[in-house]
Amino acid sequence: MSSHEYVEKLVDNFIENITDELFLSIERDDETMREYMTNVNRFGLEELNRAIGLKIKDRLALGHCEENHNPRSRLIKSFTRHSR
Repeated sequence: MSSHEYVEKLVDNFIENITDELFLSIERDDETMREYMTNVNRFGLEELNRAIGLKIKDRLALGHCEENHNPRSRLIKSFTRHSR
């Protein structure tokens, strides 16, 4: 495997799992987690999480792949994997 192929593989994997990565970053930052929980109480968990997922897709112009039902983040039960 060339360095280019390796880098492509890393970036593709990150893009596929970007929603899970974003929710993990929320969990890791106390202030962001407090803001997230405030907004969960305000808008509801499903509505807020769906809006976050759609914003990621739209902002980065990503396509949908399959659904992943084993996220690493504790804040979500599943997430849609993305592709370029």
